Amino acid sequence: MVRRTKEEAAITREHLLDTAESVFLREGVARTSLQRIAEAAGLTRGAIYWHFKDKAEVFNAMMERVRLPCEAAHDAQEQSLTQDTDPVEALRAFAWVPIARMLDDERTRRVFTIAIHCTEYSDEMRPALERHIAAIEDFRSRAERLIAAGQARGLLDAAVSARSASIGFIALVDGMLSRATLLPVEAGAVEGYRGGIEVFLRGLQQDESKV
Repeated sequence: MVRRTKEEAAITREHLLDTAESVFLREGVARTSLQRIAEAAGLTRGAIYWHFKDKAEVFNAMMERVRLPCEAAHDAQEQSLTQDTDPVEALRAFAWVPIARMLDDERTRRVFTIAIHCTEYSDEMRPALERHIAAIEDFRSRAERLIAAGQARGLLDAAVSARSASIGFIALVDGMLSRATLLPVEAGAVEGYRGGIEVFLRGLQQDESKV
């Protein structure tokens, strides 16, 4: 009986978080109350307070259910890099992981959209913003190391500072992620995003006529 009660409580909690996602996305976090989430979930206000003490706790729990796009790229890179890795190919793959996650994973797209477009960050919700900032900076610094490795091998133009190139790189990727939150995933999206990454990489590549 106790086990069943725990399972039912877990199901109810997930239902509340699913509902919160939908309401936050539709109405914005600031304009959403716990009462509104409870009503949309078909539950009482007491039921939501059983699981969450306030709206910030609901928001943070919702954020914790997903890996942010740039965090997914970190995971993939840790698993794939070896001493023999071509840094340019690694940079290409690294750029694509967060874009693919946004295009392919509906929950990630919803939650990321809420995080960057539907939220005014209070002190209680600031950990989610700090997590996002940290993920972006870690992504940039990893890209900088790959760019520097490509320059050291003569594959990328050393006339451009690796740090400056990495700032441009994260601006490109972050812009694509933002675009994916604002527009539906249209036909040709994959080719378009991949093409944008290729244009950027070609701009970084060594001009053989000057070597």
